[in-house]
Amino acid sequence: MGHQPRHPTLNLLELKDSAVAELYAARIKPVLQKREVERIAAIASFWRRGTSCGLLTLFASSALYYLFEDIEPALYGLVIFGAMSAWYAWSPVDAVGSATKSQSLRIIAEAIGCTYSMSDFVPEDIDLFTELSLLPAFDRASWNDRFVGQHHGCDFAFFDGHLEHEVRTKNGTSWRTIFRGQLIDIEFPKKFLGTTVVRRDAGFFNFMQRWSTSLQRVGLPDGRLEKAFEVYSNDQVEARYLIHPVFMERLLDMEASLKGKKLRCAFHKGQLLVAIEGDDKFEIGSMFSTLLDEGRVRGVLKDLTEIMKVIEAVLTAETIYLPE
Repeated sequence: MGHQPRHPTLNLLELKDSAVAELYAARIKPVLQKREVERIAAIASFWRRGTSCGLLTLFASSALYYLFEDIEPALYGLVIFGAMSAWYAWSPVDAVGSATKSQSLRIIAEAIGCTYSMSDFVPEDIDLFTELSLLPAFDRASWNDRFVGQHHGCDFAFFDGHLEHEVRTKNGTSWRTIFRGQLIDIEFPKKFLGTTVVRRDAGFFNFMQRWSTSLQRVGLPDGRLEKAFEVYSNDQVEARYLIHPVFMERLLDMEASLKGKKLRCAFHKGQLLVAIEGDDKFEIGSMFSTLLDEGRVRGVLKDLTEIMKVIEAVLTAETIYLPE
């Protein structure tokens, strides 16, 4: 007889409040209780370190002013010593926050049959996001909080991304953020016949989107969705099946759940790629309040559930509408 899993995998689409409460009480709360003790100690350390380092920073800045008899060295000293002091004071709190986040999200991922990586990964197919104009060309990127799993035979990856463009001037080099938000890569068993791109309606600037693609615009039968999205494809018949109202509603729901904006996605070969601009997700929250909050867990599960619903909508189109 094979080894039976200690904890059954949760089905997000059929998840009940009682199952979430059980997950929290049995597997996450014990972790948070230990981390809460560490958080309280780290916050106390923060105030002690912050107070002493702040006084030393003021003393050093004053000494520079009297030494050079000039305000400029004193201001430089204030900024430099102040930044070092802030890092030193906050580092214990940051360490507790990172450990709490990593441990909690790994438990949640395991509970729904996924794996979780906080960082140290390079997402696959990121060049395809750029090729399909879902992301701008970038010079530097950082990735974090990746969930990888499978739903009804569809592999998916969901992660945060931060893209930057290098700006060079005569005064040196700086970095400008050109994208921050969530990226979703879903692979379906059946290949799509064409390429279909969905973008949020840009109003007056829609003509710029039309000029920037060789794909043909696809009209939507639903007037409300027509106002919300612009769709382009090289296979008009397939596109109309894929972008049925249920799928488009799922996109709007997911965008709202993730508190994002400027959602865009593309069907290409066997993949659905989605990009949503917004803040980083899955952060631990304020370290100045208790970690013992079941709402943090429910928020993570809600975001992941919306992704499952998008996959379900595409599978519905493949099963019911698309020809073999």
